[in-house]
Amino acid sequence: MPAAIDYNLDYVIALTAGYTVSLAGLLYLSRRAFFITAQLLLFSIVMAGVFINLFIPNVTLAHLGSIFMYITPIIALILIGKKTATFYALINILPFLMIVNNIDLSLLPKGQRMLVDAPLHIQLLLFFFLNCCIPLAVWRTSLAANRLNQHMLENNSLLRSQKQIYQRFFQKSYNAILLVDPSLNIVEANDKAKRLLGIQTTPLPLNLSRITKDDITFLTSDNELLMDVAKTFTIDNKCIEVAAQEQHSDRIKAWYLEDVSDQQQMQHDLLALDVAHQQAKYFDKTTNLPNKTWLLEQLQVHIDRGTPFALLIADNLNKHVLDYMIDGEQHRTLYSRINQLVEQEADLLDQIAYIGAGRIAILVETQSSLSETANRWHKNLDFWLKLGQHQFHSKYAIGIATYPEHGYVAERLLKNALQACELRAPEQMVTIFDQLTRRQTLARHEMALLLEKSIELGELKLYLQSKHDIDKNIIGYEALARWHSNLLGWVPPSQFIPIAEEFGLVSYVTRTMLEMVCQFLTKNSYIDVPIAINISSRDIADPEFVNDVQRITQAYGISPSSIELELTEYSFADDHNHTMNRLEELGFILSIDDFGTGYSNIARVLECPIKRLKLDRSLLTDINDVKKQHALLLGLITICDNMHISLLAEGVETHSDYAMLCELGIKEFQGYWFSKPCAADKLVMQHKAHQSGSATLS
Repeated sequence: MPAAIDYNLDYVIALTAGYTVSLAGLLYLSRRAFFITAQLLLFSIVMAGVFINLFIPNVTLAHLGSIFMYITPIIALILIGKKTATFYALINILPFLMIVNNIDLSLLPKGQRMLVDAPLHIQLLLFFFLNCCIPLAVWRTSLAANRLNQHMLENNSLLRSQKQIYQRFFQKSYNAILLVDPSLNIVEANDKAKRLLGIQTTPLPLNLSRITKDDITFLTSDNELLMDVAKTFTIDNKCIEVAAQEQHSDRIKAWYLEDVSDQQQMQHDLLALDVAHQQAKYFDKTTNLPNKTWLLEQLQVHIDRGTPFALLIADNLNKHVLDYMIDGEQHRTLYSRINQLVEQEADLLDQIAYIGAGRIAILVETQSSLSETANRWHKNLDFWLKLGQHQFHSKYAIGIATYPEHGYVAERLLKNALQACELRAPEQMVTIFDQLTRRQTLARHEMALLLEKSIELGELKLYLQSKHDIDKNIIGYEALARWHSNLLGWVPPSQFIPIAEEFGLVSYVTRTMLEMVCQFLTKNSYIDVPIAINISSRDIADPEFVNDVQRITQAYGISPSSIELELTEYSFADDHNHTMNRLEELGFILSIDDFGTGYSNIARVLECPIKRLKLDRSLLTDINDVKKQHALLLGLITICDNMHISLLAEGVETHSDYAMLCELGIKEFQGYWFSKPCAADKLVMQHKAHQSGSATLS
């Protein structure tokens, strides 16, 4: 630099100072912008070579500047990368050609004065650059590499620690866990999952399709429609459920597995039991056809739907042959043939059921005329069939009732169709529920409206009939409804009770009777025995019945133990044990009325929390003449005694009835021989008269 000043070489001063400042600046900035400073360093080397060629008039000495550029690919490879090094290698072709062809690019004249030690300065520049700048570049790259390596080692240590924790949790988890990718490959599995799937010795990854034959592609679906679908698959005899899924990364899900083989088997067994139960409940064993219970439910379904339909009752005209000449297996053959007739004409949507006594009910939803449908069925059911050694002539008469013309309730519609069948003329093979019967139906409807109004007006009267023990002491009363209409006069219970049941008024009657009994007990506190009220099957099936009974008794301050609820056997056609248990827990006395007229078996009745069993008079008729009936009654008495259930005989009308029943061991009685039903008001008057008579005597 001093020599350049002495010789007034301003350009040398400028270039030397500028280059020195540039290198110092690049070195300083390399910490903050390494990539940019590396590129600028390479550019400054190239420019230094160019300036040497431009400002040194000696060609041989100027070629050192071209050689100076040869180091750029090495520095580029160290600091930046292969592409940049390749780029500078290609650029170095130019200085190489300049040296080979001895090209002079100097801007100075040939006779221009040069520094005496200029070659030495250029050599020092090359020495400094090759021994300082390149090692510094290598050191800077090495330092960055070391830092990156240290950072990677720290991250790897952290990852190993996390992996150990995860594997410890993963392997020791109580659940069987799989890690699965979108292609259903098992990436990892803990020991429990491997044992569950039987892949302890199988290397992973493993595709699930290799261990199960089920289509399990839906297990990876996020479709909301499949949310409620059981996510299960089978392996050998095991049923495996994917109980839960967790998204661990973009490609990996954790599946939590459970062995639900036992639950599946239990569900299968329960389904089989349910099928068996439905088979027993809705199918007749003798004919393998749906039974009356099924028919009534189907009728109600069609009634609720509101579309017109017809009910045909086919009455077997050769029923006596079936009863005395054909066994059970041949019965099934006959009705199997009839069932085939339905299947052959499935487009008509006809359904059949066997309702007993050789009768078939046919539910018809056809759009054709009713007479055509009835005649078609009459023709279809007229055929000959070989049953065993006999040729049987199947021949049926048809009775018809239609909805809504002939009934709004399933039971009434069935009764009307049966009545149409029973009241047909001998020569008539097809009979429709006639106009007279329709008028009678309208009359019943009018009576139902009148009954509802009469209950509101208080025309329903409370009558009581006493119950007695073996010493003829009163142990309770039965509340009986009597209707005295201002228009019709006295209406027998045998008329208005069936109408109340048919038109849905029986619950209204029950609650009215309960209120009348509670009022009577409130006014006559001397009554210290329970009063029984008849409860229908519709009452016991009403979900609000228990709440209503409790509300009414509490409103009058009546103890539940003062009220006895008499249920019929038909209340046990469905499972209402929960309702009965609630009533018993509240303190109400439960009993069974008219036992022997229904279809419940004794075991099921006695399972309920009842305190009294009332035997219907029909069960006691000819008891001394029919040995089986006598044995049944004795067995029933023994069972009730062992279970502490009182047994009461109804319909005791003579002293001989009383004596016979006492001899059998029955200790409670009810009937006309003891007392007839009496109006509650009259009973109060009799009690007051008895009290006044006792006071006079004293």
